[in-house]
Amino acid sequence: MRFAVLGAGMMGCAAVYDLEQSPQVKEILVADFDLPRAKKVAREFGAKKARAVFADVRKASALAKFLGNYDAVLNCTQYYWNLGVMKAALAARVHYLDLGGLFYTTREQLKLHRAFLRIDKLAILGIGSAPGIANVMARYLADQLDRVHAVRVYNGSRDAQIYADPLAFGFSVATILDELTIPPMSFEKGRFRECERFSGAESQTFAKPIGKLVMHHSIHSEVATLPVSFKSKGIRESFFKINYDQHLIEAVKLLSAIGLLENKPVAVSGVQVSPRAVLEKLLKARPLSAKPPKDVETIRVVVTGKNGSRNEVLTLDATARFSTIPSFSAVARDTGFPISAAAQMIVSGAIHTTGVQPPETAIPPKQFLLEMHQRGIRISGATWR
Repeated sequence: MRFAVLGAGMMGCAAVYDLEQSPQVKEILVADFDLPRAKKVAREFGAKKARAVFADVRKASALAKFLGNYDAVLNCTQYYWNLGVMKAALAARVHYLDLGGLFYTTREQLKLHRAFLRIDKLAILGIGSAPGIANVMARYLADQLDRVHAVRVYNGSRDAQIYADPLAFGFSVATILDELTIPPMSFEKGRFRECERFSGAESQTFAKPIGKLVMHHSIHSEVATLPVSFKSKGIRESFFKINYDQHLIEAVKLLSAIGLLENKPVAVSGVQVSPRAVLEKLLKARPLSAKPPKDVETIRVVVTGKNGSRNEVLTLDATARFSTIPSFSAVARDTGFPISAAAQMIVSGAIHTTGVQPPETAIPPKQFLLEMHQRGIRISGATWR
């Protein structure tokens, strides 16, 4: 097996590490715009299997030239580049996987279904934690029901580390800002609906050390596909809720109120600049915290429905914890490991469908969840065997 990993950030590091652990994986390419960082990731997490190259994901034709040497491309870059990387995968005639498209991009990506069918390859959209593990758990639970009324996804986490910086970002700055500023989408009474930001407050209690949290609606890819995937079972409701730190929420609200999240350029000393671009540049330029995360994250999926005339409420949790050797946050582990596992399942033949599909229709749920459990992402719930 030979894989190309695009993106040498935290999720890319975890994906490379997981691939390196598999005896079946013979070669890993780590590709990033920042070549020194790609080389560091290849060296630290890919051992002798990995090598690094420079890649500009904005240039699909150049990207396709080296992707053709691999079985699949694992796109761990910013979701803005998903469509371009998919087109490069099409040109290279390789399988494609990514970490999600934040609803709207995912819907655009689904339009390439016929193109991937024509080359007899598979593109799995959103195979990290949420989207990803969440979608597969939803499928596992929905398969136990005759009818599905609702699929509710909750993302709860807690970090025991104390940071001096109130704007500590656990992953992509741009993605977090988008999740906190783009109005969330939900599926209610059989229709997609735009919700107010930070609406839908709801308490959920997770196992210790997470405990009780207040969750709110957030824009996410699961909601783009779950209502479509379970349409035949009569689904009427689906949403994604998360517990972003209240300090971060308040900080983003303030930044929004003073216009620093606007993309529209403004004139500064005769030069047109985008406030959002300047903010992102400043946030990304700040040094990373010297303190590693001590986080725990649980993805919870609750599926309600019927078996015959009997109402059912089925729940599964997937819980990840930070690790010290290697040093990965829980978020990196439960996002980077799934995309690696799914890629290996495709190439080994455990996944044999083609086209563009979300995780819940492409991936055999029991086998995949066992793969997660074996990687230390613990699956639990009354229906889990």
